[in-house]
Amino acid sequence: MMLAVLFAVLFFSPFSPLVVPLQVRDSLEEEKLKATIAGNQDPIAQDQAFRTLIDGYLQRGNCDEAQQWLNRARDRKVLTQFASYLLEIGRCLEEKFPERARQLYQKIVVDYPDEKDEIGDSYADSARRRLIWLSNDRSWRVRSRIQLVNVLGNAVRRRDYASLQKYVSKVNFIFGACQSEFLNSDLEEIATFLDENYARGIKVTRRVQNYPFREGWFVLETHGWSTPYDYIYFLMQPITGGWEWIGAIYCDEPLVPRPSTRR
Repeated sequence: MMLAVLFAVLFFSPFSPLVVPLQVRDSLEEEKLKATIAGNQDPIAQDQAFRTLIDGYLQRGNCDEAQQWLNRARDRKVLTQFASYLLEIGRCLEEKFPERARQLYQKIVVDYPDEKDEIGDSYADSARRRLIWLSNDRSWRVRSRIQLVNVLGNAVRRRDYASLQKYVSKVNFIFGACQSEFLNSDLEEIATFLDENYARGIKVTRRVQNYPFREGWFVLETHGWSTPYDYIYFLMQPITGGWEWIGAIYCDEPLVPRPSTRR
């Protein structure tokens, strides 16, 4: 009995070499990455080590450390996509250090005007949108979800998409097909798509539903369009003081499954 107790104490003790606390593992991993950066001359290995180290700091919200190591990577000239990391560090800094985030976004606009992400969106455009957000301009905000539903529904029924211009989010406005990467867009692209595929008898479902693939987003369903994508959903989300319209997606079947009807 005593041997069993002793074994349990040794095995489950926090000081046992068999149990390494998460913080210690993270620290050991950091030291290995830093050693690779310091001693390995292979640029590919250094690039990967920098990325893993910076990503880890960002995941834990350690904005300063992420920025320091990004600066070192820039000095070593072993890391590409600086604009991408600057954008992520800016988002990390926004809540507590908005002025520093603003400076990073301005740097992206000036220094990386042509650099784009893997789906073709400009980092400079993303930075401009974050600058608008930090300026506290919410001129496109609608006071309530019901009001936004009425605005969108009336525009569809009247085929008056130009009336939506003042409601377009200046920070996050997207468009695309279901099950695809959504691209940043503008009202002109969406309005053209809606107008070209307009059909009589389009139904606007007034009930707003949760968007099933991203927490905090909601959808207003419309269906009966002439496009093969019969369903078009208007995306919206709550923001401080109201709601904002953040784009549209088109689908060939209901995005939110209908409840089954028992017979």
